[in-house]
Amino acid sequence: MRRPSRVLLAFAAVIAFAVSGTATATAAPAARTASMAARYGTAPASSAAGTIGDIYPAKWRNVPQDSVVDDWNMYNRECVSWAAFNIARHGESANNYGDAKYWDDNARYDGYRVDNTPTVGAIAQTDNGTYGHVAIVDSVHSGTITVEDYNWNGDGHYLVHDVSTSSFRYIHFYN
Repeated sequence: MRRPSRVLLAFAAVIAFAVSGTATATAAPAARTASMAARYGTAPASSAAGTIGDIYPAKWRNVPQDSVVDDWNMYNRECVSWAAFNIARHGESANNYGDAKYWDDNARYDGYRVDNTPTVGAIAQTDNGTYGHVAIVDSVHSGTITVEDYNWNGDGHYLVHDVSTSSFRYIHFYN
């Protein structure tokens, strides 16, 4: 999810990178809308999950949320950055896909399969909320999926949890 001041923050990050060699920028926190957890509810992850784990690189994980731009032009500790990082690990790209609500359209345009069938490794995507949300499907159960994501609670943190299968569509970048 992105905040309205993204363009200004991106510009500041580019300038900071040019001056210091590191892409850092900060902005006053914008008012947050209700988190995805508040919209959908959430449940602890199933014990059968085969989690990826929080392997998000420290250079993005250990700095304040939205303070740096990652290799895919996404802000750090956002759902889109986490998903783009994992997609890249498999040799595919979601570079410049923007807010999560646009990912299904961008993926279709790039020739990826988008459907209502969850599979392990697929990207769970929704247009709901201001910016939408994306997560990685870790395991599929009867009526629910276990996902791994960042920023589900609106706090920029990693989470593994169960959500309803019908709440999302699924982007198959590498499966």
